[in-house]
Order: sequence, then C-alpha cells, then structure tokens
Amino acid sequence: MRTESNSERDADGVLATAVQAGTAGNPSSTASDEHASMPSARTAPDDQDAGPSGGLRTAVTSRFRLPGEDDPSPRTGRLLGLCIWAAALGFLGLIPGGRLAVALAVNLDVPTWYAPTALTIGVLGVAAIAAGFAAIHRYRLPLILFTISTVLLLANITLAYATL
Repeated sequence: MRTESNSERDADGVLATAVQAGTAGNPSSTASDEHASMPSARTAPDDQDAGPSGGLRTAVTSRFRLPGEDDPSPRTGRLLGLCIWAAALGFLGLIPGGRLAVALAVNLDVPTWYAPTALTIGVLGVAAIAAGFAAIHRYRLPLILFTISTVLLLANITLAYATL
C-alpha cells in the first residue's frame, strides 16, 4: 500500500517529487530533471526497512488490518457464524465474571491471586475474539483465535468453580 503518488524515494528515504512545468511559482526551465526534495514520514509497510522486527511487522500488518476498498466482503455465513460464536462466549463469560463480582461484593474468602488471574484470562480471551474479527479475511486464523478464546473461557470457568 503506497500513499505517495507520482513520487519516489531516494536512497536516504527522502521523498523526491517531480516539479511540474507551468505551475504557479515554478518557471518552466526548472521542470526538466530537477526534483524538489522534502523529508517525509514513511507511511506504508512496503517502505519499512527490513530490520529485525521488519518481518514480524509485515506479518502482523498483513494478517490484522481493516479491510480496504479492494477487499471483498466476508461471506455472510462466515460472519454470522463468528458473531454467534462470539455472542455465546460473551454470555458464558458472565459465569466467571458474575461469580467474581459477587465474591468481591459480599467479601467472600477469595484467594488474592484469583481476581487478577481471572481478569487476565478474560482480557486475553476478549483480545483473541477482537483479533479474530480483525483477521476475518484470513482462512483459518479467525477459527484458531476463537478456539483459543474458547479454551481460555473454559479455563476461567473451571477456575471459578474450583476456587469459589
């Protein structure tokens, strides 16, 4: 994805834009091979330097991104299935969340490690669901992320019933 039009970068990463002939303030004699150079921020993933994190950044941005105008819309059945799965996980997530809220509200004898652990597992599960929706155009990645979220929820439910 490139954001510059009619422009190129030189070896130093400086954006070199061709000066057009006949524009206001530019005499026609400067329009031959001269370029006006201006520094600019790198805005596209293909313009990134290939450093140690360059491969990871490219891998993440190619899998988790908002769909563009050229991307086809996801299949209705796939989107509906993921929405129903996410709703089921949300409603089942009320079990450990509700038990924790009641335990903290009534001052039950709860281990000190339980609340941070349950909250961390819950946040990781919600993040996996959000990442699954962000990767809706990938083939297997949303299913893998939703499965991870389901496993985290089952672990949280098991922890809630075993601890409280």
